[in-house]
Amino acid sequence: MQVENTHTPEDQTDLIEIIFTVLSHRWLIASSLILFTITGFVYNYYHHDIFKTYATLLVSEDQSDPSSFINNNEYQFLYNNNLKSQDQVSIFKSTLILNQVIEKFGLNYRYFKKNRWKANTLLTKESLPFEFVFKQTISENKCSISYDKENVIIKINDNTFSFSKRESEFENSLFFYKPKFINYVGRDTYIIKQFSKVNTVNGIKSNYVISEPKKSNTYGISYAGPNKELNSKILRGIVNGIKEHNLREKKNVYKLSINFIDSRISKLKIKIDSLNSIISDFKISNGVYMPAAQTNSVLNNLNEIEQKIFKNKLQSELSVTLLNEVEKQNSFELLPTDIGIENKNINEMVSQFNTIILEKNNLLVEATEKNPLVIQSQNQLIDLRSNILNSLNIYINKLKMKLNRYEDYKQNSNSLVGVIPLRESELSNLDRDLLLLNNLYSYLSQKKEEALINLSSLESNIKLINDVDYVLELKSNESKTLAYFLFAGLFLPVGFSLSLFFIRTFFIDIEYLKEKLINIDFLGVIKFSKDKLSNENKALHNELLKRIYHNLNLMIPKSNKGKTIMITSCIKNEGKTHTAFNLSTFLASTNKKVILIGTDVRNPDLSKLFDYTKIQHKGLTDIIRDNSTNIEELFEEYKMTNNQLDTLFVGTETNTKINIYNSGKFDDLISYLQKKYDYVIFDTAPVLFMVDSLELLKKSDYIIHVFRKNFSSKKVANYVVEYKKKYKLKNIGYIITDDSKPDKLIDKYGYGYGYGYGYGYGYGVN
Repeated sequence: MQVENTHTPEDQTDLIEIIFTVLSHRWLIASSLILFTITGFVYNYYHHDIFKTYATLLVSEDQSDPSSFINNNEYQFLYNNNLKSQDQVSIFKSTLILNQVIEKFGLNYRYFKKNRWKANTLLTKESLPFEFVFKQTISENKCSISYDKENVIIKINDNTFSFSKRESEFENSLFFYKPKFINYVGRDTYIIKQFSKVNTVNGIKSNYVISEPKKSNTYGISYAGPNKELNSKILRGIVNGIKEHNLREKKNVYKLSINFIDSRISKLKIKIDSLNSIISDFKISNGVYMPAAQTNSVLNNLNEIEQKIFKNKLQSELSVTLLNEVEKQNSFELLPTDIGIENKNINEMVSQFNTIILEKNNLLVEATEKNPLVIQSQNQLIDLRSNILNSLNIYINKLKMKLNRYEDYKQNSNSLVGVIPLRESELSNLDRDLLLLNNLYSYLSQKKEEALINLSSLESNIKLINDVDYVLELKSNESKTLAYFLFAGLFLPVGFSLSLFFIRTFFIDIEYLKEKLINIDFLGVIKFSKDKLSNENKALHNELLKRIYHNLNLMIPKSNKGKTIMITSCIKNEGKTHTAFNLSTFLASTNKKVILIGTDVRNPDLSKLFDYTKIQHKGLTDIIRDNSTNIEELFEEYKMTNNQLDTLFVGTETNTKINIYNSGKFDDLISYLQKKYDYVIFDTAPVLFMVDSLELLKKSDYIIHVFRKNFSSKKVANYVVEYKKKYKLKNIGYIITDDSKPDKLIDKYGYGYGYGYGYGYGYGVN
């Protein structure tokens, strides 16, 4: 589907109206352009050229973080050591770094050479012919230093100091001055300003620019100012400050780590000594030195004790057996030998006992029992038997005693076998803790040495990759600056004109009323001005009134009696009274009999249009309130005549609460006036606020509603439509008052009064 790119007449009208709205302020635009052009030339002349000093910093990636000597970079993959570019920029422009630069180079001082017609020249401290220091370093200070033939003149605030050029130095409570050249012959005036650190930092930041990298790790930094040497000095100080800050931060991390290690080593030494003491006490108190060897020894002892107990019991049993054998013998018989008793004495006595028995038995073969040898043998056997019994008893007792000791040994050994592993476990825990502490002590001692080595060889990972003295001169672009001023000079008044145009769209104009008030007659436009009109404007004013009168004659009903015309508005200051007065005056000038009646009781403005405004005249309300029935006499007494126009003011009774329009005397007065005059014109109160004025609607032959161009809100037009419909008004029209000043250029092309009042010429009336 093809769409034609056409413009409606309304679109063209709006565009043309915008153009002519701007043209209506052409003198303002021209004045603004001239003013801003002059200002641009002055600005270009007054300001110095600006220079930019550049440098480029490369922020290389650290091979390790400052704590890498502890973990050997084993866990570096868990975190990112690189700062974001925004964070780097924040560090580069940090107040901490700039404060250090300011203190190092004394940048809170600014030195100027005074110029008469141009801006003062910014100097470096080294280029001055003197040295100067303020004694008060807290507050901001300013002074000027000038020279005459013999003296140096220094002004600080309201104080002036003068001394000879031959002085090698001068000092007081406010400043210190020392010339670099004795008897300096220059005549220049120098200005020295001392700023607070805060203002100095802010000033440096405003001229200090950092460009963030997009992919690489290079940062372009620059400093702009009117002095190349000072730019380089400041930027070099900033670069060094950035590198020193970076290195200092790394060293701080190393130093903090070393201090932490020192404190840990010191605490570990105390713990190790304490644990060694605890282990020694534990070994002594528990008798545990070599648990494994001690356990083996105890187990071997237990085995030996068991064997000894077994052997002891065996010996006891053998001894008891032998004892029983010896005790039950009534006659002497051979005793068993070599039964395993390990007592040599008993074995010898048993052997001797058996030998004697054998000898006795041999004697009895040849001799009798009374044989002395046999008797002797018998006695020997008795004694020997007794000795064997005694020896066996003694031996058995000894075995019992040994057995008890063996049992005790066994019990003690068994207890040791159960306790030693527990003590060994406790001792192992203590040894393990000691080993951990010793290993940690050794590890931290090693890392401390590594940290000290790294600290001694530490370097900044920020490198300067081009010379700070690489200077790009940026001359003040005079044509560009002038273009900016011209643009501002054009934009501001044009913007004001356009803003005024769009603000006026909220208020009524002829086009809006034409669309809104379709069934209401448009009578014309009247010039609304509080100033006296020129002859040319008077002619236009009369022509406009003539058009209104022409349209009014076409619309007003024909009648043999005088015609009543009500002139009103919705709100104040729309030109209602002005319209009533001018229309009445025009009608009177055409030899019509016209009476203008002020009916705005609450706000009587009609008398202000006459020369005798300070006198309060009796009028309409006085006639209505008077008890006299002779209305004609009262009217003739109170009316005012001026230039063929009769006027009846509101009167002095302005605070009455009675609705004068509903009274019979008012109706009688109007009937009388209609017989006497061709036109009876009411200047009424605004109908939007005064309900009383609505009473005149049905008593008027024609209602003229007044709107003020670019003043009356569009909402009031809705109210006019409403009250026309409500009261079923047929004879109603409207007039537009216009207080805009005429413009010959715009009027020439039909877009001034001609455009605004085109209905009066081209469209006629509705």
